[in-house]
Amino acid sequence: MMAHTITLLRKVALAITVCAATVLAGTACGAPGAATNHDDWPTIAFLVPMDRNHEYGRNYVASLRTTAEEHHVHAFVMNSNYDASVQASQMKIAIAKKVDGIVIWPALYGAEQPMLIQAQRAGIPVDISNSQPPEDLDTSLYHAFTGPNDQRIGELQGKELAKLLSGKGTYVYIGGTPGNAAAINRQVGLEREMANHPDITLLGSQPGNFDKNQAQTAASALISRFGNQIDALVTPDDIMASGAAQALDAAGMAGQVKLLGHNYAPVARGMLENGSMSTTLFQSPCWDSTHALTTMMAILDGKDVPPVSYMPLPVVTKDNLDEFTPNSCLPDGYSEPTPN
Repeated sequence: MMAHTITLLRKVALAITVCAATVLAGTACGAPGAATNHDDWPTIAFLVPMDRNHEYGRNYVASLRTTAEEHHVHAFVMNSNYDASVQASQMKIAIAKKVDGIVIWPALYGAEQPMLIQAQRAGIPVDISNSQPPEDLDTSLYHAFTGPNDQRIGELQGKELAKLLSGKGTYVYIGGTPGNAAAINRQVGLEREMANHPDITLLGSQPGNFDKNQAQTAASALISRFGNQIDALVTPDDIMASGAAQALDAAGMAGQVKLLGHNYAPVARGMLENGSMSTTLFQSPCWDSTHALTTMMAILDGKDVPPVSYMPLPVVTKDNLDEFTPNSCLPDGYSEPTPN
């Protein structure tokens, strides 16, 4: 671990940063979960678009705080609630407080570049976590990306859909929030895979904005329009899938329509057990945040790191759900099968 000598002035600045970061993250200064004073620990700012307001974000931050404590790192978490302008302001806070490193989980796809330029000019290394940046983003502006391959998520959903429909049928799609990186890339991956299955037809789609109630409304609208023509419903998030399941149940179509989700949230386990969901993919918030942290630690220690580290994405069905724990880490030694 790097040794850091911090002047009295910087100690005061760091104390202010703790308060600013924890308040923005929804944690009061001095409350449980706030950073403790260890002046020789490096300080890494985490700019995230969600924490307490979303199950995945809560578990991402919880795992992050635990791992940071274990590795003697101050993790200052600032939550923008998917507001790109707020996240831009938080980047300025992190730079002004002279943190040692910054990990950014982008609030808006394509909005990263100005923030990365500011950090680079300040001499602060940056990693990108969870949401892969646009392919045309200058890679010299950041050191590494760690997280899921969102296009791969869409491709895997497409492969599972083709298996469930035996290569022929119809489906509807409930997407995430328009403009969100995960929403965009998961849909791109699904569409690319479905081009390999010309006998499976997309009937229609609507955004569900990563929200259960909005997904239920979207699913109800699609069901009203297409009714019994629907063979499957695909959504890139299990919380939205739970809303869609309620819409299917209300329409008397539960169990008749194949339901595919993503994340393996606790609600998905119950749906897999009762047969209302066919399959999901496990995205581990523990893997997500701990790899972001340990990658930045390696950079601060002067080590080379891979430019891209993708998270394994196990397919979870009723037959293997006991192999994985929702919202937890991947099993020790787990290795994703070679892609088809």
